[in-house]
Amino acid sequence: MKERPYTGFYARFLGGYSLTYYGREIRLDTNMKSKCMQIFLMLLKAGDQGLSRDELIKGMQSGDESLERQANSLRQQIYLLRRAVARSDFPEGQYIVLKKSRYYFSLDYHVDSDTAYLDELLSQIRTAAAEEWQPLLMDFCQHYTGEFLPMLSGEEWATIEGAHYQKSYFDCLNRLCGMLKEQGQYETILELCSAASQMHPYDEWQAVQIDCLMFLHRYKEAQKVYEDATRLFYEELGVSSMDQVMAKYRSESGQLLYAANALTGVKEGLREPGEIRGAYECSYPSFLDIYHIISRNEERLGMESTLMVAAIKAESGEKDSADAVFEKKMEMLRQVILEGVRTGDAYTRYSRNQYLVLLAGAKEADGKKVAERLEKRWKEISGDGKTEASFAVYTVEGSGTEGCSNAEERDICRACNQPGKRHMAGAGDLAG
Repeated sequence: MKERPYTGFYARFLGGYSLTYYGREIRLDTNMKSKCMQIFLMLLKAGDQGLSRDELIKGMQSGDESLERQANSLRQQIYLLRRAVARSDFPEGQYIVLKKSRYYFSLDYHVDSDTAYLDELLSQIRTAAAEEWQPLLMDFCQHYTGEFLPMLSGEEWATIEGAHYQKSYFDCLNRLCGMLKEQGQYETILELCSAASQMHPYDEWQAVQIDCLMFLHRYKEAQKVYEDATRLFYEELGVSSMDQVMAKYRSESGQLLYAANALTGVKEGLREPGEIRGAYECSYPSFLDIYHIISRNEERLGMESTLMVAAIKAESGEKDSADAVFEKKMEMLRQVILEGVRTGDAYTRYSRNQYLVLLAGAKEADGKKVAERLEKRWKEISGDGKTEASFAVYTVEGSGTEGCSNAEERDICRACNQPGKRHMAGAGDLAG
């Protein structure tokens, strides 16, 4: 994102707030969410145009109060605002001025702002010829720096302004990406959409990033963007995969950006990075996919596999609020799992105190032996003697939860969408 050179007063509203005078920051000694501060921000945003009394009252959202009480409230807030400005380090002049039924930040000084520059660009885009659009669209996208006053996202006037600039940004970015795609400038598209994904992570710009990276044969980077986006969507929005996002993008754009020879590097891109050591660690959504494939092979090939739930439980006198200490113990448990099962097995963090481990091709008796070995190793390294570990083993079979004997087991079975019988190895109960 570019930052414009400026002189005099300059207000930044996008991605945060600041007010400077010739580069020197000026602060008001008042809460950002107070009514008087919001009036100040509205007047800054309005600049030389100013705002009428009715516009300010509407922006203040005074509810069901009478017009007279709303007007009195506005006068009171203007009084408080003028006092706050007087206490601050503003250059000499008159501020919060009323002239001909309109309020202005100042009649002595001009205020420039990031939003005013974007408004100017939008006006030029509307009137420019088609061949002049691209540099204007690029300028707009590079000078948009994020959500409008994010600290005021719950205020209606700020939400309306934010929606306007975000929609304008997305419109400009879509048009610009279409032009750049025709010119084959995928590096530029990638740079623009990477910035968009940072500012608005839930608006699906990761799909464009992935397709650009695939076109550029940067398969590992594309995979990382996909995994990061999947994790974000799953953890924050409850969406288990980004596949629907990708499908939606592809259907709307008509075709992917893949080159005809894009598949030549797929095998290399799929190869697991780094040295293979210990069991395979993966995210919970990835673990589900692996589990479902294994359970299908159970039925098709007559294989047997087991699911282990490894958990730690502190003594009743130990406070779990000591997160750093607790996480250190969980890391110790992770190391026990990593080093104690095969490279072909998979595991994931299931909850605050639990890991799921899939022992592929291991029979019930084998799973119990593994659990006993892990418990023994845990006792050797845990040290303090206060923390018990439990290793519960379930068989992977069929579908449903009929084989589960209690609610705790049914929760685990449902988590993997598979049933099983529970066999305990070692001391302690399943925690969590």
